Amino acid sequence: MTKPFRKAMLITSVVYLIVGLVLIIWPDAARQIIIYAIGGAALLYGGYRIVDFFVRKEHLSGVVQIGIALGIACLLLGLFLLVQSALVVTLLSAIIGVAVIIDSVLRLQVALNMRHVGARYWLLLLVTALVTLGFGILLLFNPFTAVKVATIVGGVGLLLTGGFTLWGVLQAQSGGPQRTVSIR
Repeated sequence: MTKPFRKAMLITSVVYLIVGLVLIIWPDAARQIIIYAIGGAALLYGGYRIVDFFVRKEHLSGVVQIGIALGIACLLLGLFLLVQSALVVTLLSAIIGVAVIIDSVLRLQVALNMRHVGARYWLLLLVTALVTLGFGILLLFNPFTAVKVATIVGGVGLLLTGGFTLWGVLQAQSGGPQRTVSIR
């Protein structure tokens, strides 16, 4: 493992560990920060597109430009995200909840069809379909609890990923003969 690659992997694993801990310890604040960051980025991009439209003056040359429209749309999206962040969480939870419910019902049907034809592992598919159906219903009818749980689960996933990556880098650094693998 080369030094720059090892350094990049160490930094990545530490970032995963930190973000994972933040998501686990402060899920509500982390979610707000993410929504605010996206809203702020949309505001900045919208402002940039509007300023760029007037600075370039390409609209005077007869070329059709959408810079001002895109800029205004991004500004409005950014303002909406910043002002209505709780509503955004609710709407996204409801949309994701409906999608998860539809997917779960379809997988439930597939599991029952598999049982009917005598296929293996139909019960495993049935159980996972029922679990995700429950999560979809929770997302739809109790979005804040479900989103908090999903945020914590995401944090645990990042924590595990960061931990395994860090462990792998440390193992590669300390043990055994170093081999170079080339992919051709």
